[in-house]
Amino acid sequence: MISGYATLSGTGKFVSQQDISFRKSPMFYTSPIALGTHLGDMNEKDSKIYREGIEYGLMNGLNFIDTAINYRGMRSERDVGYVLKSLIDKGSINRDEIIVSTKGGIIPGDIEANLVPKEYLQKILLEGGIIKQSDLNIVDNHRHVLTPNYYKFAIGASKKHLNLNTIDIYYIHNPEVSMMTLGPELFYKQLRKLFSFMEEQVQIGNIKYYGLATWLGLINDTNQEGYISLEEVINTAKTVAGEEHHFRFIQFPLNKHLNKGIKQQNQKVNGKWLSLVDAAEELGVISTTSAPFNLGKSIDKANNPQEILLEVIQNKGIFSTMVGMKQIKHIKENIQIFQGNFQYK
Repeated sequence: MISGYATLSGTGKFVSQQDISFRKSPMFYTSPIALGTHLGDMNEKDSKIYREGIEYGLMNGLNFIDTAINYRGMRSERDVGYVLKSLIDKGSINRDEIIVSTKGGIIPGDIEANLVPKEYLQKILLEGGIIKQSDLNIVDNHRHVLTPNYYKFAIGASKKHLNLNTIDIYYIHNPEVSMMTLGPELFYKQLRKLFSFMEEQVQIGNIKYYGLATWLGLINDTNQEGYISLEEVINTAKTVAGEEHHFRFIQFPLNKHLNKGIKQQNQKVNGKWLSLVDAAEELGVISTTSAPFNLGKSIDKANNPQEILLEVIQNKGIFSTMVGMKQIKHIKENIQIFQGNFQYK
């Protein structure tokens, strides 16, 4: 297992040696785009392409990788871990230079064990006594949990996959599914227990920071099912750990079709309605975004991928954008946007 974690000084040293623009938060310096690992098939062919792409990205200016335990049947985490161990063992990169975020909460499958999510739920989680049937929050085909015991198991599994002693950012993945099932009162009550557990994980050294990675939960209208108030989330973290809590990151989709995070004032902070990005800044939370290409739907002959990406990343208040890219050709093209004399708006 690789010891250490990303630091402000380590990430700062990394970006200072690159011909690429960067952004700074109180925790890290980062490349403006991160290596996303969501899309792709659950086979060795795509894993090989991912491993080559991740290595190329890390050696050419990118220092942020985003993944999740359920991505590609656990293959994505394992591919990330393989590359990190290989490059760190060779001395090509240092652990404190690289930010790694992962997620849990959605019931995963495990392609190596030939278990689809439904089988993994039954054979590993339920029969293994990790969760109970009553812990499941189900909406259509989506199964989500908030119980700390699951996250204890999932964080341990992710650490093993990633070959890391400490995960830099750990997200509760798509919590709006549980909100839709439980309703606000019970949701925030369970979130308080989960945040208490997360703070313990920080103290133990399993994670450094935690947050929410949502799809529509944080950008929905207030009257829509599954809406999550960021102010209420932060108040929950403060109830558990005071002003020194470690809930410091959110992730949400941002593209020209899903732009509510910057356009819609749906988050109330201190009695004032703000956009999600502005609310996060007011509350001391770092915004990262996902799906810049709207899961590929935005890319066609009339839309250049680099122009689409540039439009997203230039929005004020966005720390880094998670870009699903595995082929070296695409990673190279995307890195070139931010080289030389690039300036943010």
